[in-house]
Amino acid sequence: MEEFEILDFNELQKEEKGIDKAAKFLQKKIQNGFKISIVIKKQHNFALPPLQQKKNDLFSKQHQPMDIISQSSEQTENIDKQGSSTSSHSSIKMNKKLTVPPTQHETPQQDQDEQKSEKSEDDQISFYQNKNNSFEHCLKDNLLTQKIQTGLLFMRDGNSKLALEKMMDVYKEGNEQLKQCSDQQQISVLIIICIQSLCYASQVFRELGQFSEAQKCLDKCLNQFEINDFDLLCQIYIAKAQCCLFNNQYLQSLDYYTKALIQYEQVNWKLEIAKLLVKISFVYALLNDFADAKKICYEGLSILQGKLSNSDPNIYETYYTLGCIYYLEKEYDFALEYLDQSKEGLIKLYGEKHISIIKILNLQGVINHLQGNSSNAMELYEQIVCLYGDSQNVGLALVLNNLALAYLDRMKFKSAKLSFEKATAILKLYLNEQHPTFQRIEKNKKLVVAATLSYI
Repeated sequence: MEEFEILDFNELQKEEKGIDKAAKFLQKKIQNGFKISIVIKKQHNFALPPLQQKKNDLFSKQHQPMDIISQSSEQTENIDKQGSSTSSHSSIKMNKKLTVPPTQHETPQQDQDEQKSEKSEDDQISFYQNKNNSFEHCLKDNLLTQKIQTGLLFMRDGNSKLALEKMMDVYKEGNEQLKQCSDQQQISVLIIICIQSLCYASQVFRELGQFSEAQKCLDKCLNQFEINDFDLLCQIYIAKAQCCLFNNQYLQSLDYYTKALIQYEQVNWKLEIAKLLVKISFVYALLNDFADAKKICYEGLSILQGKLSNSDPNIYETYYTLGCIYYLEKEYDFALEYLDQSKEGLIKLYGEKHISIIKILNLQGVINHLQGNSSNAMELYEQIVCLYGDSQNVGLALVLNNLALAYLDRMKFKSAKLSFEKATAILKLYLNEQHPTFQRIEKNKKLVVAATLSYI
């Protein structure tokens, strides 16, 4: 096979006028018999994976359990941290485009031991940490901030629709107030409120599987406000990368992760670099480049282990990512080993009802199901359903789909039919009937009739 090597993917994007055309160019090369090797000239000297098929179909046409292995576990667990973030009045000013200038994070001095340049674990989507009591009180007492807090309560309760309505109402109302406002401190407050509401709205859209809408919210943040605070900008890049990931746009996801990685490398924030490497490794695995995926993930794990205690949740989350990589590689025994390590550690930290535990149990169920052990899979899925309790969200619907498939394998047709019906009833609350997830479960429901008839 003839080789066609590209050394700079960014240059290719410029030549082909965009990442989509660059991807089509490479796909055409592959179809013509070329072997693609793409290299990013960065500090870590990774190689981008070849453009092969994005992901193997890991399931048979009949059995399609849903593997909730996206790296979005932090979507709900950091709500308290995000909701309490504040901003400095002096860090925002008006321009042709509303501007968020740099905070103290923009040009931190790099410490030789890298201790002072690391980001605090409390800064998830940072809205500035400069202390200004007058500004903080103004932000806290604003009625729109209180509406955001109400929206967060809806999010915690799993009421995504009301949460989304509340966040979008806050953004629209904040925009209207900005048009009429002349007080600089109040303008600063309204800008922060608009960014917060858009970020939370994007998060809800993502949880509902509406990834295009989630990206639109983040694009509004970038297009309406000139964000010079590099940490906030990085968090938006990461959120956009996750949206692309969920939408199977793997190269675009890598592009946004890389933008954030470059920013963090410039200030040598080792912990953020390590966490990004772990996220990037998962995308490589989805592109079937398992060797590089494991290499990158282990590099991230090595940095985390050198900086954090062995009981830190980031270590256990990295074990989960390694479990996902080995699962995608169909190395199920290794996958289960890492998933067990992740689950044991996270249970010690959060208890058995945390969302991180649920996603691990689900993936363990999927692996057991794929290995032909539908009995163990059924027990794991039933455990998850009990953990969800009375809440009705998309995650529960996906698990009910998996449970129904396990029931089918055990010839429990009535239970399978009931689980499918519960799953579709929940999805109807959030998704239209043309959504791919809804269509997939509807297709699986037809298996009940076929299986029942085959045993008559």
